[in-house]
Amino acid sequence: MLNQILSGRTRLITHLTGWALVFFVFFYLISGLRGPQEALERTCVNMAFLLTLFYGNAKILVNLFFETGRYRWWLALTALFWLGMAAFRTWSEQRLFGGGIFRNIAGIPDDGGYKMFLGYSLSFLLLLVFSALYQLLENRRELDARHAEAQLNYLKAQINPHFLFNTLNNIYAAATLQHPRTADMVLKLSTLLRYVTYDAQADRVPLEKEIGQIRTYLDLFRMKSEQALPVRFDTEGDIGQLTIEPLLLLPLVENALKHGDLEGNPEGFLRIFLQGDAGGLLFEVENSFDPQNEQKDEVGGVGLENIRRRLDLNYRGRCSFNIARHERTFKATLKISNLSI
Repeated sequence: MLNQILSGRTRLITHLTGWALVFFVFFYLISGLRGPQEALERTCVNMAFLLTLFYGNAKILVNLFFETGRYRWWLALTALFWLGMAAFRTWSEQRLFGGGIFRNIAGIPDDGGYKMFLGYSLSFLLLLVFSALYQLLENRRELDARHAEAQLNYLKAQINPHFLFNTLNNIYAAATLQHPRTADMVLKLSTLLRYVTYDAQADRVPLEKEIGQIRTYLDLFRMKSEQALPVRFDTEGDIGQLTIEPLLLLPLVENALKHGDLEGNPEGFLRIFLQGDAGGLLFEVENSFDPQNEQKDEVGGVGLENIRRRLDLNYRGRCSFNIARHERTFKATLKISNLSI
C-alpha cells in the first residue's frame, strides 16, 4: 500500500496537492499584511525559490553527489547552494518589492536586509534538510521495491522450468505409447506455455484465467491415463472481477499431482476447492500420497517454500498459508484477504 501511495501518478498528485496547499497558506498569510496583488506576486516568488531548493537539492545534489559517495563535493555544493539562494532571495526581495514583507510597518525598523538574509538562511536550511531526508527515504523505498521485484521474478523463473519439464515428461510418456490424445496434449501445453511465458510477466491476472490454466493442467494430467481419475475441482463465489498474482495457485495443484498417488492407488484422490469474493480468497488442495513411495524431494519441497516467499512479498499481513500432512494425506490451505478488483 505504501508503495502505491508513494509511486507513479499518485506520487505526482501528492506532490501537486502539497505544493498547492503551501501556496495558499503563503498567500493567506501575506495577504494579511499586503494587498492581493502584491501578496500573489510575493507568493509566486516564494514558491519559485522553494521548488528550486527542494528539487534541486533532492534530484541533483543528493542523487548525483551524496548517493554516489562524493560527500565532499556534496557538502561544498550544498553550502554554496544554500547560502547563494538565501542571498539571491534577499536581493530579489529588495529589488522586486523594495524590501521585506514587514517594511513600512510601525515599530519594525529597516535593517538593510541583514536580518532578512539570516531568516531566509535558517528557513532554507530547514527545507534542505527536509528535502534531503525525503529523497534518501524515497531512494531506499525504490531500492526495496526493485529488490522485491527482482526476487519475485527470480521466484517465478524457478517455477517455469519446473512446471514445463513436468508437463513435457507427461507428453513424452504419452507419445512413446502412441497415445491418440498426444496432439491434444501438445495443444493444451501450448496454451499453458502462453500463460506461463506472457501472462505470468504481469503483476496481476484475472483469477478466472488462473483457474482456467489449472483446469487445462488437470486435463493434461487426465489425458495420459486410460481410466478416469478421482480429481474434483469445485469453485464458489463471485470471482469474475478478482485478480491475483499469476502462477500462485497452479503450483499447488502441480505439487499435489507430482507427489500424489492417483494412478497407483485405488483409493487415491485429489480435491481442489476455491471460494472467492470481494472479501478475499480461500484455496484448498488436498491429495493422497504413498509414504512408502515418496520422490527424492520431500512432499511439498521447495515449491511450497517458493509460494511462501512470494506471498510474503505481495500479500504480507493479509494472507495465511498452512500445510497439514497426515499419514496418507496432504492438504495445503491458502487464504488471502482484500483481493484486487
